[in-house]
Amino acid sequence: MNILIQCIISYIGLLPYIYCLIDIYFLEYLSPIILLNIMLYNTLLIFTFIGAINWDFGKGTIFLTIYGFIPSLISFGIIIFSILGFDQMILFTYLILFLLIQLCIDYLIYLRKKANSFIIYYLRIPVTFSLCLFLLIPLVITPN
Repeated sequence: MNILIQCIISYIGLLPYIYCLIDIYFLEYLSPIILLNIMLYNTLLIFTFIGAINWDFGKGTIFLTIYGFIPSLISFGIIIFSILGFDQMILFTYLILFLLIQLCIDYLIYLRKKANSFIIYYLRIPVTFSLCLFLLIPLVITPN
């Protein structure tokens, strides 16, 4: 797929977060709990998807296979904790931490493989930091 189309789709993927935050703080159409759940579960999908990109069955690299699976396992755990009623803000904090760790490891993999720098610098880093910022806002400014 064309890299430009991938970038556009990735940045469009941030729009639900923008809507959720606008609704939480200004519109108040939906309950903040519902909107925070949407943000949490959507981020878990993204986190798992990014991890799955690193599955490398064809080359037999066990590290990349395990590294690709770990986000699915972490996401499952966060879902269980969410269902059990753990504080959503703590789950957001951990999710931000895991997203940043994943980004750092992906960057190290990028440095090792010397992959396309456009993807890491103009897609992966800005989208991940934007996503973390959107998740950080409810932590700093408590929703009603």
